[in-house]
Amino acid sequence: MKRIHNLNTVNFASVIGIFISLSFTPKVIAGAWVPEVGSGYNKLAFSDFEATDFFGSNDSFNKFKGQNTSLYVEQGVAKNLAITLNTLYQEIEQIDNDDFRTSNTGFGDLEVGLRYNLVNGPFVLSTALTVKIPDLYDEDDELPLGNGQEDYEARLLFGKSLNRFGYFGLETGYRYRSSNPSDEIRYLLEYGFSATKNLYFRTKLDGIASAGNADSTLDEANPTTVTNLAVTPEFDIGKLELTTGWQFNKAKNNSSQWGVEFTYTRDLYGSDTLQGDTYQFGITRSY
Repeated sequence: MKRIHNLNTVNFASVIGIFISLSFTPKVIAGAWVPEVGSGYNKLAFSDFEATDFFGSNDSFNKFKGQNTSLYVEQGVAKNLAITLNTLYQEIEQIDNDDFRTSNTGFGDLEVGLRYNLVNGPFVLSTALTVKIPDLYDEDDELPLGNGQEDYEARLLFGKSLNRFGYFGLETGYRYRSSNPSDEIRYLLEYGFSATKNLYFRTKLDGIASAGNADSTLDEANPTTVTNLAVTPEFDIGKLELTTGWQFNKAKNNSSQWGVEFTYTRDLYGSDTLQGDTYQFGITRSY
């Protein structure tokens, strides 16, 4: 799904639960870093998204709201290889200028992926393959939870430890969309650091640029086929994400480490998509 992913900042699967452990120990799971065999990371998050503005022209739009519960799972399964899973349960409502309300509740898209570490030396370089599966909802609902198509994404991820000054990450990718909407060029910049042994911060610029090959644009499409303005046929979006997190000390004889995160996301720029703010609270576990 195209921009429900941005309600949380991702879709049923695009939860966006990528964890950053900024101590740069072998347990680091961030961007290009791949967990060791048997190690992994989970994040359960609760988010609230509200948009009262729209990038572009849409005279009928008044407000869009989404309350989402997301789960991200990452597991090291072989040397330099991890599997990932993103799921998202949504409660969404869209309101037009005539105060006509449509709403829907349920699971959105599911995303499963593989990440493989290519280089692990003075810098980290990895590649990732992700498949989006749209089988858990009805795309013909009055307010659908996604656009009902399969997506396939290839991504290259670069990471560099800056030691006591934190870390830097850069990602770029291409998402092929199997049906009518435009393919997408994905890009991400991130930086994070540890303030104390337990407290860390990170910031991201997360972007999507349309490849410009949709069968029809928002202006050309029949309004009855674009009922959910979070999943328009062709759009651009750039989001600023600010996160603060706290990792609790490990209990004695316990290999798991729990934590909490708070993330604020602002839609900075774009075209033909919603503009709003997301507040997210997450519970994390690394092991």
